[in-house]
Amino acid sequence: MRYTTKDTFILSVAGCDGTAPDSLESIMTGNEAGADGCCVTVDLTADGIAVLCSQGGFHVPDGFLDLREHTYFELRSELPKIVTIGQAVELAKCCPAKMAIALGSQAACAAVKIALSTADMLDNAFLIGLDLIDAAALAAKFPALHVMGDLNEKPSTPAPVARAAKETGLFGLRAAPSCWYPELVESCRRVGLFTASTATSSIDMLEHLIELGINFIETARPDRAYSFLPARVVSFSDSELEEAF
Repeated sequence: MRYTTKDTFILSVAGCDGTAPDSLESIMTGNEAGADGCCVTVDLTADGIAVLCSQGGFHVPDGFLDLREHTYFELRSELPKIVTIGQAVELAKCCPAKMAIALGSQAACAAVKIALSTADMLDNAFLIGLDLIDAAALAAKFPALHVMGDLNEKPSTPAPVARAAKETGLFGLRAAPSCWYPELVESCRRVGLFTASTATSSIDMLEHLIELGINFIETARPDRAYSFLPARVVSFSDSELEEAF
């Protein structure tokens, strides 16, 4: 893994800057705005194909196509730009970027694992949107995947919460921006848990999250968040410097 709990990454939410939420354009737009990664939701079609779908289906001129009532090819005939998880992962890898993946159905997890493994992206992606119990169960079932557990409220005693999350095999904790405070961040960092915030575009909140050292910050305004990040210094090995000159 080429990043640590001291790093901060900006993730663009689905539908960044007015793009279609379940599109490759959304990922690209976030990347062009300075994001270090993207957020997507994955669900299964009636025939078990994993695609980007955040609303349980797709709106078309004649109505609404429920994802789980139509096969992939039926949907593709109406929606030529429907995106499979494999396509999304490959684009994120090319950016290159991190991925926060929400599951519309836990049954989609196996397909997500295959796509990430095939693209060598397991270390650069994690699952979100699960409460602590469901997240722990999924982490036990798919140990190769990084799984975040969502906090529903601000814990008054952060150390036991962080320790329990680590012991159940979680990759980290995710919470609303207002739930994060220094002691909770430090408790997570002490046991090796990564931290993530749900979406915000508030200038004050983005600055606050970056000052706290939250690892993954979701926002619809990655350009705004990026402006608060300290300049990133790229280091080179002696052999790389020799090749450059």
